Amino acid sequence: MKRFKSLLVVLSAIAMAATSLRANEDVIITVMVDDALGSYYKVQEFMAEMEKSEEEARAKAAEIEAQGTALVEEFQELREQANSDILMEEAKLEATQDAQKKMQEIQQKEQELRQFVGNTRQQFAAIRQQQLNAYYQEIAEVVTEIAKERNATLVIDITARAGDGRAPVLYTDGSYDITPLVIERINATQGQEPAAE
Repeated sequence: MKRFKSLLVVLSAIAMAATSLRANEDVIITVMVDDALGSYYKVQEFMAEMEKSEEEARAKAAEIEAQGTALVEEFQELREQANSDILMEEAKLEATQDAQKKMQEIQQKEQELRQFVGNTRQQFAAIRQQQLNAYYQEIAEVVTEIAKERNATLVIDITARAGDGRAPVLYTDGSYDITPLVIERINATQGQEPAAE
């Protein structure tokens, strides 16, 4: 019986040690945030709305361009009249003046088109970035929940690329942060440096 109790104590100690070792293991998990973003129903709905808005903007740009094309045609007719041998000088002069006015209208229409396209692109890019950042945060919250459920110490976004503004580490167990120790050690020699000569 005594031997059985010893065996039980040893087995119990081994089980506790194994559990303790398992609890101290680092758990690193990965996530592909780009895939999650692409599969998120809110992102898909948002992108469909953006596509519709972009299509409307393209139609508006095409309308402005068509107005510009019509002005160019009118300008060409006026230039032909100004260079016509059939018309009298007074009519030619009037056609030349009208052609100059039409050229100004064409330039204004070109400017309008450039401004519309530029402003629209900027607005869409800002809206897209702002909304995708919000969805990214929602995904990061879910990642954190899952990381905690799995007792993860680190979650790495394997789709984050240098320069894209996203952090590759989405979650980390704060107990692994060595910043206070680093600060303590880098400041340990403060006041002990030899005086500069």
